[in-house]
Amino acid sequence: MTISRETDLGTISVSNAIFAQIILDAFEQESCRGKVWPATKRGRQIGGDQLPSAADYGGYIEAEHSFDGTTIDLEFSIIIRFGTSIRRITDAIGDYIAGVIYEKHGKYPGQIRIRIAGVRSRQVARRNLEVIKNYAVK
Repeated sequence: MTISRETDLGTISVSNAIFAQIILDAFEQESCRGKVWPATKRGRQIGGDQLPSAADYGGYIEAEHSFDGTTIDLEFSIIIRFGTSIRRITDAIGDYIAGVIYEKHGKYPGQIRIRIAGVRSRQVARRNLEVIKNYAVK
């Protein structure tokens, strides 16, 4: 879904591909590299062992305005490597995304909802965990 805002000068639209690129960049951080992969809601890994393009991953991200309309809420799914700390990986991803959005937009996102759709060891085992990071109070 594309986020749009009406202004006096016209309509400003931000594509999901922008958010997808920020998320994929978060996966490439030192603390996340090789430990997390993009996924569909059903736990299917996107792009194999290599990260997909932002345009491909953009279709699996939900970005929308928060209820008050002043911040952005993001929702996406990941697969993590077996033995990886869920808290550490979601903190690293969420904080990176929030920092980049603050840098570009001037406001922190309202919340980032990260779905752990699977755990990868030899095969991907489906999981259904959800971690919600609230940044609106910062």
